[in-house]
Formats: sequence, structure tokens, C-alpha cells
Amino acid sequence: MHVRCDNQGCPLGFVLTGGQVSDYKATDALMKLSVPPPKAMLADRGYDSDSFRQDLLIHGILPVIPS
Repeated sequence: MHVRCDNQGCPLGFVLTGGQVSDYKATDALMKLSVPPPKAMLADRGYDSDSFRQDLLIHGILPVIPS
């Protein structure tokens, strides 16, 4: 389960994937949720992907993801 939350930790929506699927594969669906765009994206190491970081920066979102 991948959950998108606001800056207070309240869930805005979620995406279900198989257990063997890399976390960053759910990012497209999470970012397409009809909620306001974030200024920053805090995520764990499972979301560490150069392409995801680049996509966030292109959309003006600061990635806060440990490598």
C-alpha cells in the first residue's frame, strides 16, 4: 500500500500494488490523485529513483528522499 499524505500526515489517497513491485512504480498514480500539488515530497528509500527525483524537480517539487 502506497499512501499520499498532506503535511500533517493525513491521508489524501492510496494505491495498492503487489508486494514484489518497487515502491517508486506507484509514484505516477500517487501524483495523479486530484489533490493540490505539494511543495516538497518526503519519501523513504524505496522511492529513491533518479527519474522520480527529476520528475519532481521538473514540476517544482523538492524531493526529500534519502539515497
